Amino acid sequence: MSNEMTTDELKAGESKTLANSRRSIWIGLLVITCLTVLSYSSVFTADFIWDDDAHVLSLEQLASFGGLLKIWFVPGTTIQFYPLVFTVFWGQIHLWGLDPFYFHLVNIVLHAGVSLLFWYCLTLLDIPRAFWAACIFAVHPVHVESVAWITELKNILSAFFYLLAFISYRRYSVSNCSDFGNRRMTGLYYVTSLIFFCFALLSKTVTCTLPAVLLLLAWWENGRIRRKDVLQVAPFFLLSVVLGLLTMKVEADYLLAKGPEWAFTITERLLIAGRATWFHIGKMLWPHPLVFNYPRWHLDASQWGQYFFPISVIVVLLLLWLYKGKIGRGPLAACLFVIGTNFPVLGFLNVYSFRFSFVADHYYYIANFGVITLFCVGFSQLNKKLPSTFVHADKVIFSAIIIICCLLTWQQGKVYQNNQTLFTDIISRNPASWFAYSNRAAYYSNAGEDDLAMADLESSLRIKPDEADALHHRGIISLKRRELDRAFTDFDRSIIIRPWRMDYYKNRAVAYKFAGRLDEALADADHIVSKGPLDVQNLLLRASILELKGDHARAALDLDLVVRLEPENFQGHANRGLVYYRQGRFMQAISEFEEALRLDQGSAESYYNRGLAYVAKGSVGLARGDLLKARELGYKLDDTEISRILSLHVGEKVLNNERR
Repeated sequence: MSNEMTTDELKAGESKTLANSRRSIWIGLLVITCLTVLSYSSVFTADFIWDDDAHVLSLEQLASFGGLLKIWFVPGTTIQFYPLVFTVFWGQIHLWGLDPFYFHLVNIVLHAGVSLLFWYCLTLLDIPRAFWAACIFAVHPVHVESVAWITELKNILSAFFYLLAFISYRRYSVSNCSDFGNRRMTGLYYVTSLIFFCFALLSKTVTCTLPAVLLLLAWWENGRIRRKDVLQVAPFFLLSVVLGLLTMKVEADYLLAKGPEWAFTITERLLIAGRATWFHIGKMLWPHPLVFNYPRWHLDASQWGQYFFPISVIVVLLLLWLYKGKIGRGPLAACLFVIGTNFPVLGFLNVYSFRFSFVADHYYYIANFGVITLFCVGFSQLNKKLPSTFVHADKVIFSAIIIICCLLTWQQGKVYQNNQTLFTDIISRNPASWFAYSNRAAYYSNAGEDDLAMADLESSLRIKPDEADALHHRGIISLKRRELDRAFTDFDRSIIIRPWRMDYYKNRAVAYKFAGRLDEALADADHIVSKGPLDVQNLLLRASILELKGDHARAALDLDLVVRLEPENFQGHANRGLVYYRQGRFMQAISEFEEALRLDQGSAESYYNRGLAYVAKGSVGLARGDLLKARELGYKLDDTEISRILSLHVGEKVLNNERR
């Protein structure tokens, strides 16, 4: 009887323990989620910033299903080959349009999800203080750049799938394969891990270091890496190499990460790597000041002081290796994880943003798992050596750190409200940032404040006289002011500095066209069509120049190609209608204007031009209806002008309303 009571008591105790465990998990989930949302609450009112325009706002492919297919199967459609990220953007646009609130909400919720998965990963590895580490990760202010910057969904999404791949692989590696059922589950875990890893790479290829991390995990646990371990991660390495090489090609060809700004020697790359490593760790331990654009270090291999950074990194790793028998393999494994995960952004590979700085907070999102884990475990171990009266000292200190981080994160989120607040904050903390002046100038220019924009561009060029983007932007403002000589001087200089920039040639072609220098405009247009990617906007530009030169046959060929590439392109049909009209092909012109009006029923110019074509065909009644409709939609026509047009037997009046 007493034995039965004991068994019942044991079962009751196990049930109570399980219930308490589940309750603790739910409380932990709630705490981490609430901390994340509260810390980032200042971000909910933020707008799109900097290159969110290129990734979301101006990316035409996000508007259609055909564009989505291009994103996946035509490299170069987007400025980086991260198709899963752009698929999420595509879905968001079709769900709630371009309201930045929801884009920020997705980033914040996903960041909370990453923090929760981080907690679970540490729990699987039996690492102490896992919950506290996850809380610190969730609210650390260094992560504001990744979360508040909509474009950096790629950081968070890739980390999310990275952790899912890690969890699945961990379950695979510890599965018991003694019977068929377990073998089947083991295989499922492995395949699932590969799929999640593929998703991570398609979100951001910085996750390509995961297979090396899996081998590092095997060494940490077993003290050696077996042949079996290498074979198991071989498919992961293959995926990493394939997608990594593709990303490098896109970075070089489309983000244009090439030229003298990336021409570093091996020694200089080692100097960058060493200093960036210490910079990263320092920012995690003391996150002040946080700047979107840190100063770009001056590299000088002749200054021996700069060698302190890489040498000290090597010394620390050697000491951890030598003392691993006394302190364990954990500290060395954590340090190798941080350095290895950061490898793609340590200077050994060309990254586009190295133009502005060798370091950035968003570079280290995944590597911060290692820094935070090492800090929490190390502090916890140190706390064990204190007298028993301080048994909870680490928890008190962790709580204080979390509260401080919450406040700092909330404050830092306000910096990301819009481009003006962001770039003004950079200038206040890094006055030598030509990048900030140049981009704030773009903000002012878009707001119609050309005087303020010009002042910022002058500041940018004082800091970096050969900054091609600033020169080119100054040329655009000079063109708007009709200061043609200055505009062409800046356009020419920017092209000399960066001759591979097709957009520079395109804008100069527009300027030549505006100035009536059609031969030079056509030369630039020919260059961008022949050298750049096949783009309908480039074809439309060349067609408009050819029309002005009277070469309607060549213009028609370009417009035919535009319509073949994009059958729903309004401008292509409208402009082809004008070309047909000038060639005397009036029925074809009418057909093109009808197609243009199907695509845009509010086009006053298309009604007006179809009216001219009807006059040329002698259909005065239809022409009158179109001309009146054009006037109703805002086209400036009075009764006298309408009567004069209708009196023509052949439309001799040629307007250029549809040409851009």
